[in-house]
Amino acid sequence: MAEQDPAAGAPAPEAEDLGFRRDRLEEKSVLYRWIIGLERAVASVFLVGVFVLVITQVVTRYVFNSPFSWTEESARLLLVWLTFLAAMYVSSRRSHITVDLLATLVPASVARAVSAFAEIVVILTAIVMSVAGIMMVGIVSGLELPATGLPTTLLYGAALVGFIGIAVHSSLALYLQIKHPEDELDPAAKAAELEGI
Repeated sequence: MAEQDPAAGAPAPEAEDLGFRRDRLEEKSVLYRWIIGLERAVASVFLVGVFVLVITQVVTRYVFNSPFSWTEESARLLLVWLTFLAAMYVSSRRSHITVDLLATLVPASVARAVSAFAEIVVILTAIVMSVAGIMMVGIVSGLELPATGLPTTLLYGAALVGFIGIAVHSSLALYLQIKHPEDELDPAAKAAELEGI
């Protein structure tokens, strides 16, 4: 369902996912839209991969009594990547789980300030975790996962990629919030829009 854009009198463009409105950056940048779509597509493929690997593990273990050694490790690797890719995607949609009670009780300007502060906290946390991810990847470099023989950096690299992506998406969101506050949904309206999703 498209929302009416009062300025133009035409429906606001919608993203293909869950009917979320596209922000100014998504409208202007095909590359950014493509990156968001890629995050979603890869996370979806990984979700299917985890499902297939877990079913394969169960069937080979309990039906054939001869499990493959690599399925559990591969499923774990995909699940870790799925988690961080999905976190990046949700961050791009500004749809992380939040406590928005405050946004409904205070004036819109205060709610926007609180939202900007929360975005800054997310950015700083993501930067700190990215640095920790770099350190962790350095610590485990040269090690291999036992069943698949894949480098352990592949497992820990997911956190590094995920937190860098979250920092980028949150920085862009903060920029849009500051530079184009008129485009930002009223926090109380956003809370009502996301209710039940």
